[in-house]
Amino acid sequence: MKTKNLIRARFLTLAMASTFTVFTLTPVAAAEDGAVPLSNDAKTKSIQQEAYNVVNLYEQALNEGNTKKIVSLFADDSVAEWNNKRTYGTTEQRLEGYDALFKIAKFKTVFSYDTINVYGGAAVIRTHHHKGATVMENGQPFTDLNREVFVLNKTSQGWKIVLYTFNTDPVQGEGSF
Repeated sequence: MKTKNLIRARFLTLAMASTFTVFTLTPVAAAEDGAVPLSNDAKTKSIQQEAYNVVNLYEQALNEGNTKKIVSLFADDSVAEWNNKRTYGTTEQRLEGYDALFKIAKFKTVFSYDTINVYGGAAVIRTHHHKGATVMENGQPFTDLNREVFVLNKTSQGWKIVLYTFNTDPVQGEGSF
């Protein structure tokens, strides 16, 4: 399992660095009006839409506090990496992590999509909270400003998240291309 993850990580690193030329990279600039940045090419747009649908389901489940729905969007050998937390590398760890999160926090998150790039059977989606998410943590509201990266792979069950990571950033949406 670790070998498979290591190979996948090296592949994704190379793909994101654009060193593989067999994959089609279709960068699309973030939409100014909050629209999802999709390609004008119908085939690419269709693939981007499929990957977007998974991240949109993640957003909905996050706002519902639905751990099982979120975890079902991840591939079995995926990882979730959060600020100030250990990497969640198993389904059990992801279940425990999201359950613990939803005990202390309630979300009203709206993702703004910076890019949806497709690399053959992999997709990289970058989002941010364009106005911040209102989060109730330990009974106190605060604005949660994050940038997220979702890496998805096309599997026999459809698109699945293989890497989810985020970092906090008070300046949102800058540097998009």
